[in-house]
Parts: sequence; structure tokens; C-alpha cells
Amino acid sequence: MNTLKNSYIDIGPLMEEVEGNSTICKMLIESFIKDIDVYVNTMNSELKTNNFPALYQVTHKIIPSIRIFNIVKLEPIIIRLESKLKNQEELECINEDINTSVEIFNKVKTELLSELKSIENAAS
Repeated sequence: MNTLKNSYIDIGPLMEEVEGNSTICKMLIESFIKDIDVYVNTMNSELKTNNFPALYQVTHKIIPSIRIFNIVKLEPIIIRLESKLKNQEELECINEDINTSVEIFNKVKTELLSELKSIENAAS
């Protein structure tokens, strides 16, 4: 796997954690891609109605995956967003964080899909 080309994710620590088991790594990547889709869809739909509890839940749920995939450019944004949503403070300022997080998640998803192809090609 060529993780050096990625600018958002680093699956090196994950591969160490799963002891190089590409099947487990592939499963975790596929699961995270689904979580990203849920996050982006929830942000797009629930922000329109100011459903802050739903926005908080999806933001809170995705934090462990951000840490597992070592997405250092996204973690502070998500932590800040989670805090604002949890405490219902500075809600007028969340749009920028949401837009930035969605933009980064779209790039992360592209990188994850590339990693999946790399894992599948290595297994062939």
C-alpha cells in the first residue's frame, strides 16, 4: 500500500494495530466510508432544519474513526464542532466547520477508496 501519497489519512498505525491483516483493514475502511456517507448526508439534511441533536450525534460518533485513520487536519475541526453542538453554543458559527469537515471528508473518502484498491491489488 502506498500511504505516502495521501494528504489526509495515514493508515500506517492502523495496519500496525491489525498486524498487517489486510482483510481487517479493508473492513475498517469500508465501514468508515459508510460512516462518512452518513455524516455528510446528515449534515446536509439536518442542518436545514437545525436538528442540532442529530448533528451532534453523527459528529460525536465519527470521532473514533478520525483518530483511527489519523486524520489530523480534521480532528480539531470535528472536536470544536462537537463541543458547539453538545453545549448548544456558537451555533451561528457551525456552518464553516460543517462545510470544511464535509470538504475534507470528501477528500478522505477518495483517499480511502484508493487504499481499498491498493489492498485489493496487493491481495490478487
